[in-house]
Amino acid sequence: MKRLLYGAVAPLLFLAPLLAFAQGGSKPKATPPAAAGGVAVSTGSTAPPPGAKPAEIQDVRVLAGKEQNDPYELERLGVTFAQNGDLAKARESFEKAWKVGALPSAPFNIACLDVRQGKGDAAFQQLDRAIAAGFDDEKMLQSDKDLEAIRSKPKFQTIIAAARKNAAAGDAAVVKDATFVAPNGPATAILLLLHDASSDPLAVASPFLAQAREKGLFVAAPRGPARSGKKRFGWGSPERAIAAAGAAILEARKRAGNLPVLAVGVGRGGMVAGLIAATQPGVLAGAATIGGPFDLAWIRSEASRAALKQTRLFLGVSLGASPQLVQAFRQGRDGLKAAGIQPGYKEWIGDGPGLPANVRGAVDEVLAALTGH
Repeated sequence: MKRLLYGAVAPLLFLAPLLAFAQGGSKPKATPPAAAGGVAVSTGSTAPPPGAKPAEIQDVRVLAGKEQNDPYELERLGVTFAQNGDLAKARESFEKAWKVGALPSAPFNIACLDVRQGKGDAAFQQLDRAIAAGFDDEKMLQSDKDLEAIRSKPKFQTIIAAARKNAAAGDAAVVKDATFVAPNGPATAILLLLHDASSDPLAVASPFLAQAREKGLFVAAPRGPARSGKKRFGWGSPERAIAAAGAAILEARKRAGNLPVLAVGVGRGGMVAGLIAATQPGVLAGAATIGGPFDLAWIRSEASRAALKQTRLFLGVSLGASPQLVQAFRQGRDGLKAAGIQPGYKEWIGDGPGLPANVRGAVDEVLAALTGH
């Protein structure tokens, strides 16, 4: 099993055409994240801060209210049980995550539990279920230690081929299923809107469309490349997320011209925006993360700090989000300031990790911070 990592990644050759349009900057020398042992975690907006230790959860009943219907929370609970060695409760949580949200990673994780318990045939049934739901992580299938006992079986190559097909289909749909909206007049910049893993392009685009068009921003909201539940598409690995954003930027520039790019992301999309700003120098003129904590690992290298100093940054979180998420945002703000980077920052009154109740006011604040107007 594995945990998805969002650390620094080396710049992708896919984004080389974008750098020709951007201001200069040296490429950071970063190490791609390695596949780690653990449980595959889908990436909703309430993901714990990077590097956080798993909670010592004793019973699924600790989840109350709407969290019992949040597949991402249920899957993270399963991760904790698996890490603590309680495979029965881990299985129960993953099955609930599947029932509530059809997360492709849920049956994959159950397959890993099956192999641990010597149930190879049952594991293949779970992998079939994962593939049918859109699971596409070929790298993890090839490298996950939990699957070693069944990897030599002929059936496993069928699973690999199906995952590869899922990935190709997801990558091809990033631009095809994206939302592109021109402003009321001449475009002055491209606004790249990145949705949360548990939402879709329209969910993040809708609140921004009116103000973006008024301000002369050409909106580009790509679809995520990786299926993340019932009719939902997440960002997959950091490399795939960056490539998806790059494809949307290239398409937007075909339609609107060689314009500066401002990125706004909600939840996991916010982390993608921060990742691009930190590891792809000059690609973004501005980056905002709303409800997606800024990963302080991105400012450990001199190259990433230099890249972020070229970019207008904004961090925003609702105080109605979890205390852990609010604290992660404060740590991100303070870490950036300690590195000599001055981000815009706002804690809103509101429920949950996304935009607050006063959506228009929050959108105005974000766009003002990124455009400098």
